[in-house]
Amino acid sequence: MADGFLALGIDLSARSGSPECKACLDWPARRARLAGRLARATLEYTFAQGWVTRPEGTRIVRFTGVGEGAFRKAFQV
Repeated sequence: MADGFLALGIDLSARSGSPECKACLDWPARRARLAGRLARATLEYTFAQGWVTRPEGTRIVRFTGVGEGAFRKAFQV
C-alpha cells in the first residue's frame, strides 16, 4: 500500500507526531473514517492537485468537477 502512495508523491516517512493510520468515529454521521498521518497526507495531496476545495470558515471538503473522478482513479475506489 505504501508504494502506491509513494508513486503519487505522498511520502509518509517525513511526518511524525501522530499514528500513521487509525480509525476515527465521526459522531454526527456515526461512520468510521480515516485519521492519522495517512489521512492528513492524502488530504494535503488532494488540495495540491486541485481535486477538493474547502468553503471558507468550514471543515467541509468538496470535490471539484474533475476531482472525484481523479481521486477514484488514483486511489482505485
